[in-house]
Amino acid sequence: MAFDTTASNTGHVTAACVAIQMRLGRDLLWSGCRHHIGEVILTHVFESLEIEVSKSPDMTLFTRFRKNFERLETHRSATERLSRFDDTEFDENAKPFVDKCREHVLQIAGSESSFRRDDYKEFAELCLVFLDGEAGEHKVTFKRPGALHKARWMAKLIYSIKICLFEQQIADFPRSTITTQQQVTKVRDFVNFVTLVYSSWWMTCSSVIDAPWNDLKLFHSFLQYKLLNADISATAVRAFTRHLWYLTAEMVPLALWSKNVPDTDRRALADRLLAVKPAADLKSPQDRYGSGFGKPKFPESITATTTLTDLVGSDSWYIFDILQLDSTFLNKDVSDWASSDEYLAAITNIESLNAINDGAERGVKLSSDFLSASKSEGHYQDVLQVVEQDRHRQPNLRKCKPTSE
Repeated sequence: MAFDTTASNTGHVTAACVAIQMRLGRDLLWSGCRHHIGEVILTHVFESLEIEVSKSPDMTLFTRFRKNFERLETHRSATERLSRFDDTEFDENAKPFVDKCREHVLQIAGSESSFRRDDYKEFAELCLVFLDGEAGEHKVTFKRPGALHKARWMAKLIYSIKICLFEQQIADFPRSTITTQQQVTKVRDFVNFVTLVYSSWWMTCSSVIDAPWNDLKLFHSFLQYKLLNADISATAVRAFTRHLWYLTAEMVPLALWSKNVPDTDRRALADRLLAVKPAADLKSPQDRYGSGFGKPKFPESITATTTLTDLVGSDSWYIFDILQLDSTFLNKDVSDWASSDEYLAAITNIESLNAINDGAERGVKLSSDFLSASKSEGHYQDVLQVVEQDRHRQPNLRKCKPTSE
């Protein structure tokens, strides 16, 4: 099950995930949408900084930025006045951590910007410009801000970075034209956190086999971020602690197939799995809330020294049963796994898991667009099927060139 982590989905008594399992009469893996998890973390960090205290659906800061965007010099010759990342504001003790994060983000963003599109591509390019000054082979084109709403978190990331980059020009405007004096520092604190720590996780969050490793590394980064900003660190840790979906005992074994995990860690993970292997095949997880169909239990505590091996439990064998994975490769050397038939065959089943539920989000948008066009439930379902069929038939309709009569 891939789902947004709202209480209506994940409550362990009568919520949607429990109801689906009860109707099917079997346990399922719980796969929280990593896009939604990331948005929740950012929401808490943004709100803790009190950049915008208004309860309006629109963000006043971003609305003012959009209104005055044309007054900014966004052409390439004006890039000399961009206010890029400045590591001199951090303590010397934090420099090694900052340099490590910055190098990691530049490596990932450089490769991601070449095949990402739309908002995701712009976000990767802006991270490159802010941290290094370049966006791959070409300088970034600063696009005019579009729709703004508190629910559009990718917009918040993009506009916050742009506000930081144009900080010098914005300072030339009359006070509060775009930012107040207090907002300048807070926005930069937010952008530093987003670009240094959050961005690399977001750009790779769609990979389910990398999810346990990436989440553990992100949690460790949140703890280390205390060197830069203790308040942001505490807020991020507190928010992430409620969304450790891929660090449960049931999901940790996915890291066995991740190329990002060092061989020593994968060997330790395999040894631990063999040590806790139950006498019989595990047909149902044993450590969940409420009934057997309840929510998996998150790790009680994660520290800077926690490893994936520490998170393994007897329920870790459940994923082998439900995905029909042959575990005989665990007894082999890690160097031999890539040529193991059992290991390679398992990848096909694992890749069937979804780490994000963007498809469901598009379905909700489709439903809302055509709900008013239907007269009854039956008619509503017919309309959705016709629209979906037409979109499959003409997937690039917007890009088609008009034909002359």
